[in-house]
Amino acid sequence: MTTNRYAPLIAVCALSLALAACQKQGAAPDATPTAPATPAATNAIAPAASTPAPTDTAPMTTEIPQGFSSYASESIGDGKQCVAGATRDEDGMNQRPVAYLAQTSGKPVWTKSLDLPADTYQSRATHCVREGDAVYVLLQSDTQPEQSLSQTLLKVVKLDLSNGAVQASGDVAVPGAQGAYSAFVEEGAQHLRWDNGALQVTGQYFSLSDPDKRSDFHATLKADLTH
Repeated sequence: MTTNRYAPLIAVCALSLALAACQKQGAAPDATPTAPATPAATNAIAPAASTPAPTDTAPMTTEIPQGFSSYASESIGDGKQCVAGATRDEDGMNQRPVAYLAQTSGKPVWTKSLDLPADTYQSRATHCVREGDAVYVLLQSDTQPEQSLSQTLLKVVKLDLSNGAVQASGDVAVPGAQGAYSAFVEEGAQHLRWDNGALQVTGQYFSLSDPDKRSDFHATLKADLTH
Protein backbone atom coordinates (compact mmCIF):
# COMPACT_ATOMS: atom_id res chain seq x y z
CA MET A 1 0.00 0.00 0.00
CA THR A 2 2.87 2.44 0.83
CA THR A 3 4.56 1.84 -2.56
CA ASN A 4 1.35 2.49 -4.50
CA ARG A 5 0.77 5.75 -2.62
CA TYR A 6 4.16 7.27 -3.75
CA ALA A 7 4.09 5.93 -7.31
CA PRO A 8 2.56 9.09 -8.88
CA LEU A 9 5.22 11.26 -7.18
CA ILE A 10 8.05 9.07 -8.43
CA ALA A 11 6.66 9.27 -11.97
CA VAL A 12 6.51 13.08 -11.85
CA CYS A 13 10.13 13.34 -10.63
CA ALA A 14 11.33 10.99 -13.37
CA LEU A 15 9.55 13.07 -16.03
CA SER A 16 11.09 16.32 -14.69
CA LEU A 17 14.59 14.85 -14.82
CA ALA A 18 14.05 13.67 -18.38
CA LEU A 19 12.87 17.14 -19.52
CA ALA A 20 15.86 18.83 -17.88
CA ALA A 21 18.25 16.47 -19.64
CA CYS A 22 16.63 17.21 -23.01
CA GLN A 23 16.88 20.98 -22.47
CA LYS A 24 20.60 20.71 -21.58
CA GLN A 25 21.26 18.57 -24.62
CA GLY A 26 19.51 21.09 -26.93
CA ALA A 27 21.49 24.05 -25.54
CA ALA A 28 24.92 22.47 -26.14
CA PRO A 29 25.18 23.29 -29.88
CA ASP A 30 24.51 27.01 -29.18
CA ALA A 31 27.47 27.13 -26.78
CA THR A 32 29.87 25.83 -29.44
CA PRO A 33 31.69 28.64 -31.40
CA THR A 34 30.39 28.88 -34.96
CA ALA A 35 33.74 30.03 -36.41
CA PRO A 36 37.18 28.60 -35.57
CA ALA A 37 39.64 31.01 -33.88
CA THR A 38 42.56 30.32 -36.22
CA PRO A 39 41.11 31.82 -39.46
CA ALA A 40 39.96 34.94 -37.57
CA ALA A 41 43.49 35.55 -36.26
CA THR A 42 44.94 35.06 -39.75
CA ASN A 43 42.59 37.57 -41.36
CA ALA A 44 43.54 40.23 -38.78
CA ILE A 45 47.11 40.41 -40.14
CA ALA A 46 47.25 42.48 -43.34
CA PRO A 47 50.12 41.80 -45.76
CA ALA A 48 52.82 44.48 -45.78
CA ALA A 49 52.35 45.06 -49.51
CA SER A 50 48.81 46.33 -48.96
CA THR A 51 49.92 49.13 -46.61
CA PRO A 52 49.42 52.50 -48.35
CA ALA A 53 52.61 54.43 -49.15
CA PRO A 54 53.23 57.29 -46.69
CA THR A 55 52.47 60.78 -47.92
CA ASP A 56 54.30 64.04 -47.24
CA THR A 57 52.38 65.60 -44.34
CA ALA A 58 54.93 68.26 -43.37
CA PRO A 59 53.24 71.65 -43.01
CA MET A 60 53.95 74.22 -45.70
CA THR A 61 56.31 77.04 -44.74
CA THR A 62 57.42 80.22 -46.50
CA GLU A 63 60.56 80.79 -44.43
CA ILE A 64 63.90 80.36 -46.20
CA PRO A 65 66.24 78.40 -43.89
CA GLN A 66 69.15 80.27 -42.37
CA GLY A 67 72.41 79.86 -44.28
CA PHE A 68 70.72 79.01 -47.57
CA SER A 69 72.87 79.22 -50.72
CA SER A 70 71.33 79.12 -54.19
CA TYR A 71 72.65 76.84 -56.94
CA ALA A 72 69.98 77.65 -59.54
CA SER A 73 67.02 79.94 -60.09
CA GLU A 74 64.74 79.18 -63.02
CA SER A 75 61.64 80.97 -64.31
CA ILE A 76 58.75 78.49 -64.49
CA GLY A 77 55.96 80.74 -65.76
CA ASP A 78 52.92 82.30 -64.07
CA GLY A 79 55.19 84.93 -62.52
CA LYS A 80 57.03 82.30 -60.46
CA GLN A 81 60.56 80.98 -60.20
CA CYS A 82 62.00 77.82 -58.73
CA VAL A 83 65.12 78.17 -56.59
CA ALA A 84 67.37 75.20 -55.76
CA GLY A 85 70.18 75.22 -53.23
CA ALA A 86 71.37 74.02 -49.84
CA THR A 87 71.99 74.98 -46.25
CA ARG A 88 74.99 74.05 -44.09
CA ASP A 89 75.29 72.99 -40.48
CA GLU A 90 76.70 75.20 -37.72
CA ASP A 91 80.27 74.30 -38.72
CA GLY A 92 79.65 75.41 -42.29
CA MET A 93 80.07 71.85 -43.50
CA ASN A 94 77.46 69.20 -44.33
CA GLN A 95 74.96 70.46 -46.89
CA ARG A 96 71.21 69.82 -46.75
CA PRO A 97 69.11 70.25 -49.93
CA VAL A 98 66.46 72.96 -50.08
CA ALA A 99 64.14 74.12 -52.86
CA TYR A 100 61.55 76.86 -52.87
CA LEU A 101 59.02 78.54 -55.12
CA ALA A 102 59.07 82.33 -55.24
CA GLN A 103 57.29 85.17 -56.93
CA THR A 104 59.29 87.27 -59.38
CA SER A 105 59.75 89.78 -56.56
CA GLY A 106 61.67 87.10 -54.65
CA LYS A 107 58.99 86.57 -51.99
CA PRO A 108 58.70 82.82 -51.21
CA VAL A 109 55.42 81.04 -51.92
CA TRP A 110 56.69 77.89 -50.16
CA THR A 111 60.02 76.41 -49.12
CA LYS A 112 60.96 72.74 -48.81
CA SER A 113 63.86 71.22 -46.87
CA LEU A 114 64.46 67.83 -48.49
CA ASP A 115 65.64 64.63 -46.83
CA LEU A 116 69.13 63.31 -47.42
CA PRO A 117 69.08 60.31 -49.76
CA ALA A 118 69.95 56.98 -48.15
CA ASP A 119 73.64 56.28 -47.47
CA THR A 120 74.75 59.88 -48.05
CA TYR A 121 76.11 62.42 -45.59
CA GLN A 122 75.41 65.62 -47.51
CA SER A 123 73.36 66.75 -50.50
CA ARG A 124 72.48 69.84 -52.50
CA ALA A 125 69.63 70.75 -54.83
CA THR A 126 71.26 72.04 -58.00
CA HIS A 127 68.61 72.17 -60.75
CA CYS A 128 64.83 72.48 -61.02
CA VAL A 129 62.29 72.45 -63.81
CA ARG A 130 58.51 72.63 -63.98
CA GLU A 131 56.24 70.21 -65.79
CA GLY A 132 52.47 70.64 -65.42
CA ASP A 133 51.52 70.95 -61.75
CA ALA A 134 54.86 69.71 -60.44
CA VAL A 135 58.41 70.92 -59.93
CA TYR A 136 61.28 68.45 -60.44
CA VAL A 137 64.44 69.04 -58.40
CA LEU A 138 67.83 67.39 -59.01
CA LEU A 139 69.88 66.38 -55.96
CA GLN A 140 73.62 65.72 -56.06
CA SER A 141 74.64 63.83 -52.92
CA ASP A 142 77.98 62.68 -51.50
CA THR A 143 78.46 59.36 -49.72
CA GLN A 144 81.56 60.15 -47.61
CA PRO A 145 83.48 63.16 -46.27
CA GLU A 146 86.73 61.86 -47.78
CA GLN A 147 86.64 63.17 -51.34
CA SER A 148 88.88 60.50 -52.84
CA LEU A 149 86.59 57.75 -51.52
CA SER A 150 83.25 59.51 -51.92
CA GLN A 151 80.70 58.90 -54.64
CA THR A 152 78.39 61.64 -55.87
CA LEU A 153 74.99 60.10 -56.63
CA LEU A 154 72.06 61.72 -58.44
CA LYS A 155 68.39 61.75 -57.48
CA VAL A 156 65.31 63.64 -58.68
CA VAL A 157 62.48 64.68 -56.36
CA LYS A 158 59.01 65.62 -57.62
CA LEU A 159 57.27 68.41 -55.65
CA ASP A 160 53.68 69.61 -55.78
CA LEU A 161 53.63 73.02 -57.46
CA SER A 162 50.99 74.38 -55.09
CA ASN A 163 52.62 73.59 -51.73
CA GLY A 164 55.99 71.84 -52.22
CA ALA A 165 54.84 68.44 -50.90
CA VAL A 166 56.99 65.53 -52.06
CA GLN A 167 55.06 63.41 -54.56
CA ALA A 168 57.77 61.02 -55.80
CA SER A 169 61.50 60.50 -56.02
CA GLY A 170 63.81 58.41 -58.17
CA ASP A 171 67.51 57.67 -58.53
CA VAL A 172 69.21 58.67 -61.75
CA ALA A 173 70.74 55.52 -63.22
CA VAL A 174 73.89 56.55 -65.11
CA PRO A 175 74.17 54.55 -68.37
CA GLY A 176 77.57 52.95 -68.84
CA ALA A 177 78.72 53.40 -65.24
CA GLN A 178 80.10 50.26 -63.63
CA GLY A 179 81.41 49.54 -60.15
CA ALA A 180 82.01 52.47 -57.81
CA TYR A 181 81.52 55.71 -59.73
CA SER A 182 80.84 59.38 -59.14
CA ALA A 183 78.53 61.50 -61.31
CA PHE A 184 77.93 65.20 -61.56
CA VAL A 185 75.70 67.62 -63.46
CA GLU A 186 77.07 71.06 -64.23
CA GLU A 187 74.98 74.20 -63.80
CA GLY A 188 72.62 75.24 -66.55
CA ALA A 189 68.96 74.58 -67.31
CA GLN A 190 69.91 72.51 -70.37
CA HIS A 191 71.16 69.70 -68.10
CA LEU A 192 67.71 69.09 -66.52
CA ARG A 193 64.89 69.56 -69.01
CA TRP A 194 61.73 68.05 -70.45
CA ASP A 195 61.77 66.65 -73.96
CA ASN A 196 59.41 64.22 -75.71
CA GLY A 197 57.36 63.77 -72.55
CA ALA A 198 60.31 62.68 -70.38
CA LEU A 199 62.82 64.24 -68.02
CA GLN A 200 66.31 64.44 -69.52
CA VAL A 201 69.41 64.53 -67.31
CA THR A 202 72.85 65.07 -68.84
CA GLY A 203 76.23 65.17 -67.13
CA GLN A 204 79.51 63.34 -66.65
CA TYR A 205 80.79 60.48 -64.53
CA PHE A 206 84.05 58.75 -63.69
CA SER A 207 85.11 55.52 -62.02
CA LEU A 208 86.69 55.90 -58.59
CA SER A 209 89.50 53.67 -59.81
CA ASP A 210 90.22 56.09 -62.68
CA PRO A 211 89.08 59.59 -61.61
CA ASP A 212 90.89 61.38 -64.43
CA LYS A 213 88.81 59.68 -67.14
CA ARG A 214 85.50 61.51 -67.56
CA SER A 215 82.62 60.22 -69.67
CA ASP A 216 79.39 61.92 -70.74
CA PHE A 217 76.01 60.41 -69.90
CA HIS A 218 72.38 61.02 -70.81
CA ALA A 219 69.65 59.57 -68.57
CA THR A 220 65.88 59.65 -69.09
CA LEU A 221 63.13 59.41 -66.46
CA LYS A 222 59.36 59.30 -66.83
CA ALA A 223 57.00 61.73 -65.12
CA ASP A 224 56.63 59.37 -62.15
CA LEU A 225 60.47 59.18 -61.98
CA THR A 226 60.73 55.59 -63.16
CA HIS A 227 63.08 54.64 -65.99
